[in-house]
Amino acid sequence: MLRGGTACALLVGLLGGSALAASARPDLIEATVSVSQQGGTLRVNDVVRNRGAVAAAGSTTGYYLGRVRLGGRPVGRIGPGSVARGSATLTIPASVAPGAYRLLACADDRHRITEANERNDCRAAAQAVQVTDRVAPTFAGLQAATTCIPGPAGGPVRSSSYRLTWQPATDNDTPSGAIVYDVYQATAPGGEDFSRPTYTTPAGATSFVTPGVPDDSAYYFVVRARDAAGNRDANTVERVGRNLCYYGG
Repeated sequence: MLRGGTACALLVGLLGGSALAASARPDLIEATVSVSQQGGTLRVNDVVRNRGAVAAAGSTTGYYLGRVRLGGRPVGRIGPGSVARGSATLTIPASVAPGAYRLLACADDRHRITEANERNDCRAAAQAVQVTDRVAPTFAGLQAATTCIPGPAGGPVRSSSYRLTWQPATDNDTPSGAIVYDVYQATAPGGEDFSRPTYTTPAGATSFVTPGVPDDSAYYFVVRARDAAGNRDANTVERVGRNLCYYGG
């Protein structure tokens, strides 16, 4: 049985040994971190410092927006009191909800190194990152394109309008009633120019009547949904205009 003085000495020895063991470990911190943004792309520069008494083996610095890890960069061996500078180009994934964030850089975020202090690895950038909605609406495309030009074909050229109809699109952020639709018109299959819509509907529309067009040509249409952030779906559902009043002859 240990006497009181001996027990105290043993306890002090154990605690001292633990402190000594902790002091003989590396201690990585993010000394500085900055970020610049270009749309959905981020450029991050950061400096990892080893404040510990011994060298730190290779590790990984991870970058986060909220709870989402954007990626990381490898960091090589860092001697005591030394630093490792680096940068990374990151893409903001669609899983990050729209809003303002401060990017977080975390040294050794995969926890490969046993450090003297495991709670000082992260630092937030001072610059805010603005995340906007980048998810396109979900849209099944144009259902029908119809007109009514009575009489047989081959007569004098007339003007007629086409009625286009579709089911409403849905979106992760924009209500269906606020989604607009871009209409692309062509006179040959696959001839639509998707760089510029022929017509754009009011928000929430589920149909559109084109201006009058000469009836001496067939017309082809594609309709795409566009949300409030400017994201447009990429469907290629094409419908040729049908004359419901043609009776032949």
